[in-house]
Amino acid sequence: MEQGIFKFILRFSAKDQVILVALAALALPLLYLTFELPKTIVNHALNSTEQFPKVILGTPLDQIPYLFALCGAFLALVLINSAIKFFSSTFRYRVGDRLLRRLRYDLVERLMRFPNKELRNTSSGQVVSMITAETSNLGFFMAEAFVVPAVAIGTLGTIVLFMFMQDWMMGVAAIALYPLQIYLFPRIQRQVNTLQRQEVLAVRGMADRVGELVAGAPEIHGHDTSQYELAGVTQRLGAIFTLRVQIGTKRYVVSVLNQFFAQLTPFFFMSIGGYLVIIGDISLGSLVAVLAAYKDMYAPWKDLIDYYQKAEDARVKYDQLNEYFAPPGIMDRAVISSEPLLLDFSRVQLVASNVVVEAEEGVKSVDGATVALQFPLHAAIVGGSGSGREEFARLLARQVLPQTGRVQLGEQDLTALPDSVAGRRIGYVGPDTYLGSGTIRDVLIYPLLRRPAPSDPHDALNKFDASEAQRTGNSTHDIAADWIDYAAAGCTTTDDLPKRIAEVLRAVDLEREIYDIGMRRTVDPTAKPALAAGLVTARKHLRERLQASQLTAAVETFDRASYIANASVAENILFGTPIGPTFALGRLGENEHMLRVIETVGLTREFLEKGRKLATIMADIFRDLEAGHEFFERFSFIRAEDLPEFDVILRRVDTGGLDNLPSNERAKLMALPFKLIAAQHHVGLIDGTFQARILAAREAFARDLPLELRTAVQFFDIDAYNAAGSVTDNVLFGKLATSKAGGATQVSGVVSDVLSELNLFIPILELGLEYDIGVGASKLTTTQRQKLAIARCLLKRPDLLVINDALSALEPAVQDLVFANIRNEMAGRSLVLLEPSATRAGALDRVLTME
Repeated sequence: MEQGIFKFILRFSAKDQVILVALAALALPLLYLTFELPKTIVNHALNSTEQFPKVILGTPLDQIPYLFALCGAFLALVLINSAIKFFSSTFRYRVGDRLLRRLRYDLVERLMRFPNKELRNTSSGQVVSMITAETSNLGFFMAEAFVVPAVAIGTLGTIVLFMFMQDWMMGVAAIALYPLQIYLFPRIQRQVNTLQRQEVLAVRGMADRVGELVAGAPEIHGHDTSQYELAGVTQRLGAIFTLRVQIGTKRYVVSVLNQFFAQLTPFFFMSIGGYLVIIGDISLGSLVAVLAAYKDMYAPWKDLIDYYQKAEDARVKYDQLNEYFAPPGIMDRAVISSEPLLLDFSRVQLVASNVVVEAEEGVKSVDGATVALQFPLHAAIVGGSGSGREEFARLLARQVLPQTGRVQLGEQDLTALPDSVAGRRIGYVGPDTYLGSGTIRDVLIYPLLRRPAPSDPHDALNKFDASEAQRTGNSTHDIAADWIDYAAAGCTTTDDLPKRIAEVLRAVDLEREIYDIGMRRTVDPTAKPALAAGLVTARKHLRERLQASQLTAAVETFDRASYIANASVAENILFGTPIGPTFALGRLGENEHMLRVIETVGLTREFLEKGRKLATIMADIFRDLEAGHEFFERFSFIRAEDLPEFDVILRRVDTGGLDNLPSNERAKLMALPFKLIAAQHHVGLIDGTFQARILAAREAFARDLPLELRTAVQFFDIDAYNAAGSVTDNVLFGKLATSKAGGATQVSGVVSDVLSELNLFIPILELGLEYDIGVGASKLTTTQRQKLAIARCLLKRPDLLVINDALSALEPAVQDLVFANIRNEMAGRSLVLLEPSATRAGALDRVLTME
């Protein structure tokens, strides 16, 4: 970034600014003529004493044609001037937006070069506000930086020149008050600038505090400190309010003074101009033209005043941005942009000599550390709290830089290596690794996203986007290209990556969890036809395998001719999976088609009776339980908050019968029997006769389903994939029998065997990898996040892997398993383990202690 906003503008848009100023200058003669023509019309075309015809472009014109010709010329000038302004304005804001795009890109790029110590002390909310909100107005100003004052000064000069051409006294009257304004306004603006700097800092502090409130919401509620925090917010908002009032007041003073001076000048015009007309020094047409010209003087003068205020605002904001985004120790641009160097890390020595690392200014977390490690080796560095272990781990991974001392990797200074070397050859996993957002796969392959493949035809922005990116100093790579470095993951082809991902997930004991997520997800058969077809095949193989394993009774297969005891009444009638809300379980009691089906098979009265009985049972059992009791979630058909309403319904039934219930209360009772599962709810409400009538309802539901509702449910078909069901549901094609103890575990094992035999394990694992983990991987457990952090470091196969207390979130048995797998993965390469104790250090090549 340049030191000053005008230097920034000129460096990156000087040619464009010249074009804009030239366009403004081109419009000035036209502006002068728009003042001159009305005078000519009044003094000549409308003057009866003039001699006609007049000759224009060789054509003699009488008075009326002459008048129309001058009026036409005036209209043509207005149109030409408007066209120039339109082109100038659209081009101007394109230039401004290019500069804004470059500025924001530069700020983000600078942020990526911040020292890690600075980043840890940087508020993300404040930075986001600075890059987005604070730069927005700068974009508008940079579009106007030179052309607006050029237009305003040129317009003002043209008008003043026209006035002096009519009479010098009129010109003097027009500019008499400008010196006073030029003296007063900058003085007031300097006071505004000071207040604006304070306001910017106050708003940044507010943004920072709001970010802390969002992050600390659980603690605020957990300690009942909401009112304290709101008092702090009040104090900050009050300070911003006071500053804004002061800024607004001073700006209003400028506005009032400007309006006063603008109204005072006509006094001089009318008095002096009237006097000159009376004595005959100027014509009435000249006076009218001068007054018309003066009417147009206010706009450019106001534009100049507004521009001055905006320029000062922009200068203050730009200087503050430039200062903030240039912290001490900011890394050179080459660190993140250099291409990789061909360095051999396999047989080198890492030497740290008298290294000092300051966690904060004056606080030395590492003081004079010296060590030599001959690669490859597996070593442990042990140290308790306060020993500097974590800072030393980050030092080895080049995530912090030493204040003094050196860290050498062979002949290379580790701290001077670019990211293209250190980021590829060194891996670091700490106890709080940030994973970002996206899918599990996105998180895993992130370390491989280095440069687009040179041969990738997709790494080409379209002509317009590429041109704009180049003009604004942005990256010209296409984010949609294939950025994955397959060779770094040990893959020879793109097809090898899923297998390699499975290996690293297995190494960190996460493969089965991701696979289980995939089993719970749905598959779009149009997007993944091969997987959908494979799951239908697996369905048939499973039935054969269950028979061979004598587990047939563990799964109640869907059969159109049979009632499914382990499915609800609703599922039995639908005999399919609802798509969308139309046939959602909670809405079946009011669904018109379902109610017609129930009426057709003569079940309406019976449903109402069963609904009443269920409501009575639920009310009797759960009436005295607290609203948050777990039994409501596990056993009740009625939510705790709905129980009082059902009590009212039951009392109304007792007094007036079922037939007199309002329609909304009938719907509530009708909805309850749909939730009954014969194999689970032993309340004596589902007998053989009822099941037979439900089967009749099943047939009627499918037969009479309106055409517009056909897409709201997908019926079960042994030969078709059910897009609305999960992978597990599709493979089982039935319901697990709750009566068989341990059946679910046994069936799960058989399902896994079948899918593995059909080579579907990896595709389902990939399905699990598509699971969205939320912001900051918030949808994953702490253990899953830690395993993923380790897995993605293993995936890029670093020459040096630094593990800084990254196994602590895992169970002890799992820690040993994962660490053994990590050592196998890092065989022949270097591993440095940093932990509080030497529990796992015994088998390593070297053990060092930090004190």
